Amino acid sequence: MIKIEDLSFEYTTFIKNPGIKGTLKDLFKRDIKKINALEKINLKIRDGEMVGLIGPNGAGKTTLTKLLTGILHPTQGTILVNSTIPSNQNNQFLKEIGVLFGQKSQLSWDLPAIDTLNMLSKIYSIPTDRYQSRLQELTRMLDVEKILRIPVRKLSLGQRVRCELMCSLIHSPKYLFLDEPTLGLDIVTQSSIYKFLKKENREHHTTIIITSHYLKDIEELTDRLLIIMKGSLVYDGSTNDLPINPEEFQHFLIKYSDGEKQKEIVIDAKDVSKKIEELGIEKILSVTRQGISLEDFVMNLFAKKEQNK
Repeated sequence: MIKIEDLSFEYTTFIKNPGIKGTLKDLFKRDIKKINALEKINLKIRDGEMVGLIGPNGAGKTTLTKLLTGILHPTQGTILVNSTIPSNQNNQFLKEIGVLFGQKSQLSWDLPAIDTLNMLSKIYSIPTDRYQSRLQELTRMLDVEKILRIPVRKLSLGQRVRCELMCSLIHSPKYLFLDEPTLGLDIVTQSSIYKFLKKENREHHTTIIITSHYLKDIEELTDRLLIIMKGSLVYDGSTNDLPINPEEFQHFLIKYSDGEKQKEIVIDAKDVSKKIEELGIEKILSVTRQGISLEDFVMNLFAKKEQNK
């Protein structure tokens, strides 16, 4: 179980004064400013859950992930992951977690992924028979047999992400932390990653916490949603119990012909059928759904909550 009580984290940043005079002043005395990245977070996550963590840029999502994995130490409050304080970084704790940061790689650019996996088996002290069994299992599930021995620099983004997942799971961790796991991936690759993660959770009871900007990741993978905004946990509940449905705020781009000209219009989802009927089906060139941005979704969520008070 993951247990968080009254968690706060602040960091210090320097304020640069303008002009030459300000630069000279900074040489001798720099003005500092304290930023509250997280404030009074209370949270429990049961073993085996798949939890989505979303929020606008700068909300504190990645900071929370770094605190849970022991990269950062909390300013106030406590964190326990399987009864262990993450920031103590003891060997047993490190063997129980797997981490994938979308913009940070465990793979060596000039080496094939199998070399990194072999090295990780030594770092985690995985018995040879267990390592080979797990390697075969992940190779089959992620369909990477043909690319494991190809230098990483020659792999596509989707292939590299699958190899990164292998690195994060080769030691069979109890807790998997994913930060933007589908960043930049095409729809087909995203779908295969979703399928794999669901199977990993189901067969190994792995607790998976997914941080993402994409509502699609959360909708596909999780039943529980956490929303962080300005360092505070503002929603913790089922994705089915949200006070609004993301579909309510989706828009459609309709391209249609008007004589010899091609025109386009963006309308709300609820008005699509009516608009197509007005224009005439024979004039419609294409209809494309445009998803709501995360920021708009969060703002609409809390605007509706305020209206209901």
